[in-house]
Amino acid sequence: MWEITQETVVAAAHKLRLSPGEGERLHGHNWRIKAVVRARELDARGFVLDFNDLGKTLRALVEPYEHVFLNEIPPFDDLNPSAENLARVVADNLAALVDDGRVRVLRVEVWENDTCSATYFRQG
Repeated sequence: MWEITQETVVAAAHKLRLSPGEGERLHGHNWRIKAVVRARELDARGFVLDFNDLGKTLRALVEPYEHVFLNEIPPFDDLNPSAENLARVVADNLAALVDDGRVRVLRVEVWENDTCSATYFRQG
């Protein structure tokens, strides 16, 4: 069993719903997003996935979040733009692009800052 990780950073603002206090005010983060991908077997090149390919895929997936107010774009126009929900949305969308029976997105971590993160673990 092997795991690889790839990270990217997105600067975006959000305003948490139903969260009295600081979180309800408009504020931003340099969100660090880390994807963990697992495989039971390596491909013919000896890779889980090529790091460059995974990085490009992850970056393309989160690029729409760059320098925006998350509350105004789908799915966060309806879904609370918490770190937890961002982690799930990225994990599910990344899995739709890379899961193939050999490779599986295991989890996605979203860091709001150096001390606070949320992790979504995919089931199955």
